[in-house]
Amino acid sequence: MSALEKTKNLVRRDLPIGLLVKNEDNPNKMSARAFDLLIDNLGQTGLTDAVLVRPEKLHPLMSELQPEDFVSWCVNNKHKFKIVGGHHRYDGATYLGFDVVPCTIILDPAFDEDQEKFQLVRMNAIRGKLDPEAFFGLYNSLSDKYADEILQDAFGFAEEAEFKKLVNQMAKTLPDKVTQEKFKEAAAEIKTIDGLSKLLNEMFTKYGDTLPFGFMVFDHGGQRSMWLRIEGKTMNALDVIGTICIDNDRTVDDVVGAILQLIAKGDLKDVLDAILKKTPVAKLPKNMTVAPTKENIAKVEAA
Repeated sequence: MSALEKTKNLVRRDLPIGLLVKNEDNPNKMSARAFDLLIDNLGQTGLTDAVLVRPEKLHPLMSELQPEDFVSWCVNNKHKFKIVGGHHRYDGATYLGFDVVPCTIILDPAFDEDQEKFQLVRMNAIRGKLDPEAFFGLYNSLSDKYADEILQDAFGFAEEAEFKKLVNQMAKTLPDKVTQEKFKEAAAEIKTIDGLSKLLNEMFTKYGDTLPFGFMVFDHGGQRSMWLRIEGKTMNALDVIGTICIDNDRTVDDVVGAILQLIAKGDLKDVLDAILKKTPVAKLPKNMTVAPTKENIAKVEAA
C-alpha cells in the first residue's frame, strides 16, 4: 500500500473518549508544568490536533467494509482503539471532561503492535522528553525479534544527527553535569541503541555512589509530580524506615505518606518547627509560584 493509499485509508472522526486506550509503553514523559501549559492551551483554542489511534484488535470486517463503515461498526460494538500518538492530548481531554475527542484512525492491516511501538518512539522522541526506562523497555521487547540496525531505522535513529539527539536526551536523565559530559564523551564512539543502553546502565553503576544527590519522585497519575533531591543521609534514613516497616508489617509507602499528611494537617507542629530551625534558609526567586523544591528553583532561575 502506497503512502497515498494509506492516507486515503485513514478515517478522521470524533470518538467517544471511553473507547480510547493508552499505550503504557509510551516513552514520552511530560512534566507537570508542561501539562499545565497544555491544559491552558486547550482552554484557549480547544483540541486542535487529533489523537492518532488504531483498532486495538484486527477484525475480518476491516477488509470487507469501507473504512468509515468499519469505524462505525467498532464504535457501535464498543471496540476499543489504541492510542499511537497524542497521549498527553488525551490526558488533557480527560482532565477537562471531554466526552468525545477528534481522532485520526489508522486502518492499515500491516500496522501491527510492532509498528505501533516504532511509531511511539518516532513521533514522541522529538516532541517530548524521552524517558530512558520506558524507551529501553520498548527496545528490549523488540530486540529479540529484530537486529539492532533494523531497530535503529524503525525508531528513526539511522541518521547520525537523530542518534545524537537520542544521546543528548539520555544524558539529561543523569542528575550531575559532570556525569552527563562523561556519558556524552563515551557515547561518541557508540553507534547502536544496544550499546547506548549498556553505557547508561554502566554510568549509573559506576558513578551512582559518587553523585552529590539522587532523586525521590512523588508522582500521581503521571500528571502531578514533585522531584526532591535526596542526599545519602536521607537514603540511609529511608533504609531505617524500611527496617521499621518490616518489623511492623507495614509499607514504606503508607508510613511516609502518613507522616507527610500529619505535617500538612498541623498535627506535628513541634516537629516541623524543629525541622525549620535546623534546615538552611532558601533564597527563593521572586516569581516562585510552584512548590520550592531545589529542582523547581533551578528551573525558575533558568527561565
